Amino acid sequence: MSLIQRYFFRQLLLPFVIAMLAFASLALLTQSLSNIDLISGYSETALTFLKVTVLALPHLSALLLPIALFVAALAGLNRLSGDSELIVGQAAGMSRWKLIDPLLRLGMMVMILNLAVNLFIQPLSYREMRRSLYDLRSDVASSLVSPGQFSRLGPGVTIYARERTRDGRLLDILIHDNRDESRAATITARESRITRVETRPTMTLIDGNQHWFEENGSLNYITFDQTQFDLGEFIGPVDAMFFKESDRFLHELIWPDAATLSRGRGPERPLAEAHYRLSAPLYNLAFVLIAGAVFLGGNHSRMGQGRRIMMAAGLGLTLRLLGFAVQSASADDPSVNIAQYIVPLAGCVGAIAVIYWPRRKRPLTASTSSRAAHPAEAPA
Repeated sequence: MSLIQRYFFRQLLLPFVIAMLAFASLALLTQSLSNIDLISGYSETALTFLKVTVLALPHLSALLLPIALFVAALAGLNRLSGDSELIVGQAAGMSRWKLIDPLLRLGMMVMILNLAVNLFIQPLSYREMRRSLYDLRSDVASSLVSPGQFSRLGPGVTIYARERTRDGRLLDILIHDNRDESRAATITARESRITRVETRPTMTLIDGNQHWFEENGSLNYITFDQTQFDLGEFIGPVDAMFFKESDRFLHELIWPDAATLSRGRGPERPLAEAHYRLSAPLYNLAFVLIAGAVFLGGNHSRMGQGRRIMMAAGLGLTLRLLGFAVQSASADDPSVNIAQYIVPLAGCVGAIAVIYWPRRKRPLTASTSSRAAHPAEAPA
């Protein structure tokens, strides 16, 4: 790149970084609000909450990259146009290709980054997030018992724990089991651990005692070092962990296994997701070219390009919504997958056509026509 092209590139790169940071912060805020139940519902620590929130960011960032690039390209080109730097470049002999070269370089870089996120970073982060959520939901101690409060597990069963440690142990347990009214039992224990036999949760009580009344009114009292209290009746088995289409790598979507096919009722949805991962980065090129068409296509206006910018924003929004509609339709009809590539490529072709369309010649004013018809006489 020439010196002026590197200057144009820097003027476009800075707004992109600022826009991406702003969108990422907004995505982090919205994702944190949706995950607030991890603390309120599961009583998890802030570290687990932060981990799940951050792991969801790659997918959101992949959606926001083209939008941030579009906003940055419009903002950067608008500043260059307002300062007449684009006009100066053209007057210095720069062709339209040399003017859009920094824009295309930035678009290609972001497109490659977007493709890497779609193919590698997103599946890795979503798989880890899925495992974290599965482990969280499997931690029945945090969802069943609130330390310092009496909790009702089910009809006739009440549980109390004084404290829950960081490693998940419950201290000073009291369980009152009144499911059999003729033999109501009360169990106390120094501590307990939640274990799982296959998919059935069980509470292991350590160093405790149990007492109950017989029908004749006599009191029975026993002590134990360790015993089991079945929680399966109150919780049920935890669903097995499985990966969705968004969690899978490209080859797993193109050649899905039997479990994926049975869960998705066919290969259509995984195949649509695979084509979306490959076609979505093309919107980066489409958006930068649409932004370039605003300022490099047609005639320059001293009054600014506000109207063209609004038209470009509307066109970009329509193009992206159309892409989402095509993706949804391709999940039912695989023949529509080709349209996932046609939509962004059509935006690229249309923007290039506008950039290279012959500029309209301005009509001559009356005074200009008069001077052309009657040139001034030369001074004696």
